[in-house]
Amino acid sequence: MERTWKRLSDRREVSLEAYIKEWMLNNPGYRIYIGCDSQNHGNITLYAIVIVLHYPKGGAHVIYTEQTLPRVRTKKPDDDMFIRLWQEVEYSIETAKLLISSGIGKPDFVDIDLNPDPIYKSNSLLRAALGLVEGIGIESRWKHNSAWAISIADSICNPKKTRNSRRNKKSSKKN
Repeated sequence: MERTWKRLSDRREVSLEAYIKEWMLNNPGYRIYIGCDSQNHGNITLYAIVIVLHYPKGGAHVIYTEQTLPRVRTKKPDDDMFIRLWQEVEYSIETAKLLISSGIGKPDFVDIDLNPDPIYKSNSLLRAALGLVEGIGIESRWKHNSAWAISIADSICNPKKTRNSRRNKKSSKKN
């Protein structure tokens, strides 16, 4: 599927392969992370797929794309969540394979938005997702394990949440 990729900094569209290859030439020692997050909004699900280009001395540059699909509705709400979370994993792997096939190479990590704590429902998918990612020779990270890409993807899918958390941080500094 052909996707429209944009820079997070200014929302300008970029040609993914050419853009990343040029960025890599100008930033030796870089690292690349891929991740995806999703959020239901009414009758649709918004997926944000993110490529983090991490500068060697700190900081990062982000490229992203969005995918909107009809919201999955089954008779079991837990199944809806599992289908959505698994799609996030599939989009991340699809993006990693795109980078590999275009000559960019393997990303350093695929960040997975699944929880390692068994009390959370998403934990039931974690081992399968890790096996899928590591099966194509890429390391994976997950929630609470320095997973930059999913954190950024979350801010794209759920901008109100990000704005509210910034407001809360500002107001807590005043107290």
